[in-house]
Amino acid sequence: MIRPLGGPRRGRLDQVTTARPSATELDARTPADRDRVIDAVRAASILVVVLGHWTMAAPERVEGSLRLRNMLEVATWAQPLTWLFQVMPLFFLAAGFANHRSLAPRADGTRRPVAAYLAGRVDRVLRPTLIFLAVWLVGAWVAVALGAPERALDAAGTAAAMPLWFLAIYLLLALLAPAQLAVHRRWPLLLPTVLPVGVLLLDQAQGTGWAALAFLNYALVFGLCQELGFWYADGRLQRLPRLAWVAGAAAAVALLLVATQLGDYPVSMIGLPGQKVSNMMPPSICVVLVALLQLSLLMLLRPALARWLQRPGPWAATVGVNLRIMTVFLWHLSGFAAAAGILLALDAPLPAIASGAWWAWKLVWIALSALVTVALVLALGRAEQGAGQVAAPPAPLAVLGTAVAFVGLVMVACAGFVAPFEAGGIELVGMRFVPAVGAALVVVGYALTRAGRTTAAPSPTR
Repeated sequence: MIRPLGGPRRGRLDQVTTARPSATELDARTPADRDRVIDAVRAASILVVVLGHWTMAAPERVEGSLRLRNMLEVATWAQPLTWLFQVMPLFFLAAGFANHRSLAPRADGTRRPVAAYLAGRVDRVLRPTLIFLAVWLVGAWVAVALGAPERALDAAGTAAAMPLWFLAIYLLLALLAPAQLAVHRRWPLLLPTVLPVGVLLLDQAQGTGWAALAFLNYALVFGLCQELGFWYADGRLQRLPRLAWVAGAAAAVALLLVATQLGDYPVSMIGLPGQKVSNMMPPSICVVLVALLQLSLLMLLRPALARWLQRPGPWAATVGVNLRIMTVFLWHLSGFAAAAGILLALDAPLPAIASGAWWAWKLVWIALSALVTVALVLALGRAEQGAGQVAAPPAPLAVLGTAVAFVGLVMVACAGFVAPFEAGGIELVGMRFVPAVGAALVVVGYALTRAGRTTAAPSPTR
């Protein structure tokens, strides 16, 4: 069975009863009012992230030891490309659209209970994530016990935990969405006006004794992306003329040039060693400008993209990616780590980063990473089947469980998987975390959202 992509409201795909429906069947089962562009944005943004991570990862040998670098450190000419390919703003715009649709009134005037909405969101994220955490915690513990090289395990465990940052943000936005949507309905211009100002003010905390405050920008920057998703769901963005989007793209590029050439912000939207200010850890005002640029380009391309997605083939591919999107996102860096282990064991050459030979070998690394990731998705992707179709707990448990799971994901994302029972990894607000403790909180949060269940919670809009 292939589970519907749609939510409890309009735009839901019917259950597909055949094991392998044809592209034509999928197209026929899609409601006419479903926004296929948003589904494509969600799928494409994750695939771009996957390909970007595989491309940027650059192992090299220095004096006989192996270390992992970012290709952008050497190929500085590629850093402006991150303005287009750091696509997390579009991913969270799509999340905002889905949250708006899940919380908006139904055709009969009733609203979906917030507890049901949160339970569905948590189940959608954590069902595949719990498997991921279990495999990595046990695997890392076994690897340490067997005497695996600490540097290699550190690189693999730290990279593998990276996707948990954005899943934590996804849960945070889901938790904030009901209140944010209420503000959006009453004062639609308030948040798009206030949030960028708040982001700019918090940017000033970076590099000071108040640097921890800048991490609030995760909520502000990606909350603004969610707000743009609300505007898209309302139809407000679609009513703007094309000239407005041309102007928006031009303004975004101009302001990015000012911020990066005359200001202290780095060109790259990916964090790199030696940067005085980060654009992503935490996100800065430059990410807001990137969101405007990407949204403007999306709206300019939207009519053509919508027509293309009416074709059965492209739409079937979009549906297929979305059915396993969490598994792909969770495991793609693990797939790269496994591919790296295979290639290094075979004594594959490591040419100078960004050289012609390096790019030629990069194709081999990407191809093998893709093969391993596909194998992992085929083996573990069934955890996503039916995810989000849960009954609702009492509202306080749903809110508490979502918050606890968010904290747990942040802890594991910071700590990585190098030493499952020891504090380590990235320091956040002056603290280091124990991966196993963070994973335990994720389990507790998940359990809370499934405790004392009362009413059915249909699958949330993806």
